[in-house]
Amino acid sequence: MTRMTERNVYQEPEDKVLLRTADVYQTEAVDDVASYSDRLLAIVADFKNSGVPDSANAQSMVGKSKRGEVACRLFARIDPQTGIIEAAGFKARGCLAMTACASAACLLIEGKPLEDALAVGIEDIRTYVDGVPAGKANALHFAACAIQALVGDFLLHDGAPVSEVEEAVSCDASSVSCIMAEHCSHRQSLLEARVEEDERQRARAEEDACAACFDLVRRNTGAGKLTAPGDWAALVPAHLMPDEFASVVLGRLDADAEVALAGISEGGAKAAAPAAASAAARGASPDAAGAAAPARSPFANRGVGVPHLFARDAAAEAVAGRPSPEVPSKQDAAAMANAADAPNAADAPGDDRRPGSSVLDDVPHVFDYGHDADTAADDDDDLVPPEGYELVEVDGQWGLVKTDRPPAPKPRVADATGIKLMRGATDAYLYDGNAMTDAFARWAYLAAEDDPLVTFAFCVREDSRTYPRPMAQSCFANDPLCLSAREVHEIWEQAHGMPEYADIQTVSASNGDVYFYSTDYLSAEHARSLAEWASVERFYNV
Repeated sequence: MTRMTERNVYQEPEDKVLLRTADVYQTEAVDDVASYSDRLLAIVADFKNSGVPDSANAQSMVGKSKRGEVACRLFARIDPQTGIIEAAGFKARGCLAMTACASAACLLIEGKPLEDALAVGIEDIRTYVDGVPAGKANALHFAACAIQALVGDFLLHDGAPVSEVEEAVSCDASSVSCIMAEHCSHRQSLLEARVEEDERQRARAEEDACAACFDLVRRNTGAGKLTAPGDWAALVPAHLMPDEFASVVLGRLDADAEVALAGISEGGAKAAAPAAASAAARGASPDAAGAAAPARSPFANRGVGVPHLFARDAAAEAVAGRPSPEVPSKQDAAAMANAADAPNAADAPGDDRRPGSSVLDDVPHVFDYGHDADTAADDDDDLVPPEGYELVEVDGQWGLVKTDRPPAPKPRVADATGIKLMRGATDAYLYDGNAMTDAFARWAYLAAEDDPLVTFAFCVREDSRTYPRPMAQSCFANDPLCLSAREVHEIWEQAHGMPEYADIQTVSASNGDVYFYSTDYLSAEHARSLAEWASVERFYNV
């Protein structure tokens, strides 16, 4: 048996240098104190600048976590007006060298302007702590980088653009210091700031592009044209695809901006169907006795002429089995006569329905010269100098001085007020409702869709239903349809043999003028009399 004196169950622990405070945490259990300089150990033993200074407005963190956590965090209170670092503090994790270098960094920048703080480098910190062991050089790099990151944090949160911060605070991703630092608050903040700035620039680009797009819509409207996405291809921001930008533009429109195209899409698809089905399509009751007959105006079966324009022939109407409508007043008669004036009607395509420009240029504020400086300073937002001039104070008075500096680009606001939308089969069309009527826009839409049969049928039916009146062949030559007489005749020949256009008929005045009408809304007699009135008889009253 082994005697007690030969056994020793107590193992003497190795000497450990551990530093634990609220702000300093030494993570290395074994640290060779003998390898540190007396100056460095004195700083560690007597640091008084740890923690966060009162009213701190800047902070940074640089460090690593692989093979032992080492981190340097700096805090500072910086005067925004002077840029002086009034107070600086630190928190550290790692070895004694990291604690000493963090404290030294605070002592080297405190009381200095930002420019001088940025000049503090690795060698300055090394000299201040009288060197570090060879294996502790990372503490020098982290402390120096933390100073740069501290200034960068202040500049970014003070509103400096990313470009200015990058110019003031160096951040070289390929440098030894940056490679050693797995974590760097400045590197991360710059990345986030770039992303935010890119988002702002993209938003600004979209706003400017949308504003330019709506300007284009208003210019085209002034020229009597609709605007499709293909027309603004040159305005698409670089970060968007054309389809994406089209969605952005359409998304800026008011909820009620879309114009219904009822009657246009089915203008060429009107199939030859039983009378009841045709009546149901127009909203009439198929059970009604007159369901088979199209809805017509009270004067749809009356001749029109001079001087017996609205003469009542009760006997003739009784023979025909139709009720006799009341004789209209003189005002109604005049209105009907004007509506029958097809070639010169206000609603004919290309006449005084043609839109005019309603775009107003922005006018800068007007101000008087010789404003008192104190008063002008208070009203500075209302004083907008002309381009090429700037407002300066001279002897207590504000005046204009020429400048060679290029004018700063004015932020634009995309104003979609009044912009309306029509959705075609494959495209969308925009126009300014303040400068173009919906009726003209529908004609322009038909011209843009380039479906001659649908265009022809819709225009003829629309005139026959709305006024009522036959549509002159010459009206198709006006903007925005611009069809020649030969083209109209070819369209008519094509439509004449198709069941869905069976209601479209033609009639001629005694002078040879050709008209088209829909039997759904006008009888042959009424259409002929209106055509004769429009081309011949109305001129007798001039």
